[in-house]
Amino acid sequence: MNHAQRIASKTLLPLLFAALASPALLAASLPTSLDLAPEEIASSRSRVIPLTQSETGISGRNLALVAQTGDSLTAHITQTGSALEAFILQSGYAHDATIVQQGNNNQGLIVQFGTDNQARIEQHGAYNNALIEQTGTGHRSSVTQNGQGLSVLVRQYR
Repeated sequence: MNHAQRIASKTLLPLLFAALASPALLAASLPTSLDLAPEEIASSRSRVIPLTQSETGISGRNLALVAQTGDSLTAHITQTGSALEAFILQSGYAHDATIVQQGNNNQGLIVQFGTDNQARIEQHGAYNNALIEQTGTGHRSSVTQNGQGLSVLVRQYR
């Protein structure tokens, strides 16, 4: 397990699940059924969350998860391949986040709090890991990975 995976599994994923159980998010009337397809969950909210998943290979098993609480938040996830994992968690106001994944076994995670942050992860290949974490206001991050076994970690605080 590389450094980005350790951070995601030990720090950020528990934070993500804690945020999903927060009273603010629960009060936002998210669907409670786990039987909904991703496009049904996305369309059940007033905010638009474009989600495209194209699974290839024997075991597609792509995962996409978006959790947003503030206003004027935009998230885009596009996955083409198999065993792809994309997480976007935004709080605050006026954030824009995009994850584009092609290939297999790629992990992308964007966490933004504050206000007016923008982040993009683009992954082409296999076994790539990207993690962006932004707090504060007005941060801009863009990560592009082309290849295999690449890892990147971007953190901005203010």
